[in-house]
Amino acid sequence: MNKWKKTASMFLMWAVFCCGGCAGKDSSRMYLQAQGQDSEVSQDVQAQDSEALQDGDRGAEPDADAASGSSGKAAEKEQCFVYVCGAVKHPGVFELPAGSRVYEAVALAGGFCANAYEKGINQAKLVEDGEMIEVLTKKEHRMQEDQSNRVDTQGPGQSAQEDQLDLNTATAQQLMGLSGIGEAKAANIIAYRESNGGFSSKEELMQVSGIGEGVYARIQDKIKVVR
Repeated sequence: MNKWKKTASMFLMWAVFCCGGCAGKDSSRMYLQAQGQDSEVSQDVQAQDSEALQDGDRGAEPDADAASGSSGKAAEKEQCFVYVCGAVKHPGVFELPAGSRVYEAVALAGGFCANAYEKGINQAKLVEDGEMIEVLTKKEHRMQEDQSNRVDTQGPGQSAQEDQLDLNTATAQQLMGLSGIGEAKAANIIAYRESNGGFSSKEELMQVSGIGEGVYARIQDKIKVVR
């Protein structure tokens, strides 16, 4: 009886071993097949992704060019050009970023000269494309003020002719205030006037020694002759 039980036990163990071995082989084959299928699917997906990226790159090229053109136009709009002249060290045309101030344009021109009338311009003002920034000297500013004051004080019955010098009555000091007339020429004008009984016309001034057409052209609007 014991021998029979022992034989049955060995048979049972052999059967279990055989079944387990077969199952293991089948499982191994199934695993290898699954691995092969996964590898093939993975390769197909990678190929599709690569094609999609290439198509995307080809489609993106025109967009990149368009973006480049747009950025170029935007850069042009972000710059402006101004002309700085007058009492600055280096007058000229300068390029500045849009939104810059007048003081920045003056700085590019080397800054103010020593005789510049700095209060004549608003340095905090925003510059505009194509603008001219002219810095007056202190002397030019005074001359403008004097001219403005003469116009403001002029009565309704007055004319510009009343500001002209009468060659027949003007003093040497008054004559020296004219452009190109110094002490010697003023003395010659008075001497001619006294020796010839006065001037009969403005043009006669060119008969005075030292007074040529150039000097006369500069002062003809500032003189008159009253007989």
